[in-house]
Amino acid sequence: MEGDKVRVITVLMGLGHVRAAYALGKISREDILIYGSRAVTPSRERKIWKRIKRIYYFVSRAGDIPLIGKWVLQPMLFLQRIPPYYPIKDYSRPTAAVRYLDRLIRKKRLCDALIDRYRGREMNFVHTFYATAIAMDLETEPAWTHYLLITDSDFNRVWVPRIPQDTKIKFLAPNTQVKNRLITYGVDPGNIFLTGFPLPVENIGSADGLDILKEDLWRRLLRLDPTCKFFSFHQKSVLYWLNKKKIPVQRERHLNLMFAIGGAGVQTRMVETILASLHRKIESGEVRLYLSAGIQKRVFEALTAYIHMQNLEDQLGKNLHIIFDLQVYEYFRKFNRALREVDVLWTKPSELSFYCGLGIPILIAPPVGTHEELNARWLAEIHAGIVPPGGPQTVDQWLFDLRDNGRLAEAAWDGFLKSRKLGAYKIQKLLETGKFDEAFHPLEQ
Repeated sequence: MEGDKVRVITVLMGLGHVRAAYALGKISREDILIYGSRAVTPSRERKIWKRIKRIYYFVSRAGDIPLIGKWVLQPMLFLQRIPPYYPIKDYSRPTAAVRYLDRLIRKKRLCDALIDRYRGREMNFVHTFYATAIAMDLETEPAWTHYLLITDSDFNRVWVPRIPQDTKIKFLAPNTQVKNRLITYGVDPGNIFLTGFPLPVENIGSADGLDILKEDLWRRLLRLDPTCKFFSFHQKSVLYWLNKKKIPVQRERHLNLMFAIGGAGVQTRMVETILASLHRKIESGEVRLYLSAGIQKRVFEALTAYIHMQNLEDQLGKNLHIIFDLQVYEYFRKFNRALREVDVLWTKPSELSFYCGLGIPILIAPPVGTHEELNARWLAEIHAGIVPPGGPQTVDQWLFDLRDNGRLAEAAWDGFLKSRKLGAYKIQKLLETGKFDEAFHPLEQ
């Protein structure tokens, strides 16, 4: 389908849904539509979205509240819980969360303005948040086709409409577990496409050559394995897959670490401890630290205060970098550009878990919610993620032990081989041709 008939729709609920949409922006000739924002949503409906967003941010931050945080979280976590996959059961029956969303759509007219915006037009829609897809799917517009991208490695029943057998939504699955889970939720297997999560094409290069990804991974592995512990086992495999001839003797000796703070600002306070621990290594240039602050000014100000407390202002722009912008798309551009230099990504296991497909080892910060716990499990299962063996106060010790014993390089390599990386290209091809072929080859999935 032509680009002027494709629309990418997302919701700013944290950064994950918009991050996925950003990677798909080039399939549409119109800008990505962020629903719930002032520019496209009437005031009546914005009140509903603000209420949902407040709940989201409260749940995300409550875990940081000493003593009572987890107690406060329990009711919301129960609504968001994901049942165990085994034994395999039929979970198509609507849950309380599904019924609540259905009432918002039918009684409170959630997404009415979005529906009116495109009524009567022939369109393909790619949604990265469930509410807009489910609301529009209830409309009897024969010229509309809806694709819904799941943004975690496992997910809640609320992503599937109340009566799954009646939905026309086509689901885009980032991994096999999501495909299997959709079937237990009652979705027709013919409406499920195992595309992978859409990673930024500027970090991949061409779909057939992966030229940018390969070159970045090559330089990363050389920095991650100064002792050749990893290469002693995997040298032939690396040279083959990355089209290289030999391991160079001369290498860069510094380590590039990124600590990414979630969109709700969760775990901002960890930065103070990380800076204190890595202070000397930052000053010496042994570590180049990237702090990803997102789009919230209060997070940026907190980070600059921590840097001031550690007397590290002179390292800004040298061995210390803050990635921040008030404009979400500009923030993603800065983030993706910095990511090309990063050797290790330390983050809570959000949608960024899928970035292991770029060949970046993930250090798993404490998860928030069941979906992030399952993302952490998925990272561990494919050996692309590592739970830090110590706290942030000793990162100056364990980070380098993980590097010297080859564990970080192994995680980078396993993520590259085992995680799907061509989601953006696969989704674009599906929209353009209506055809889809699942791939199993590491450089084709």
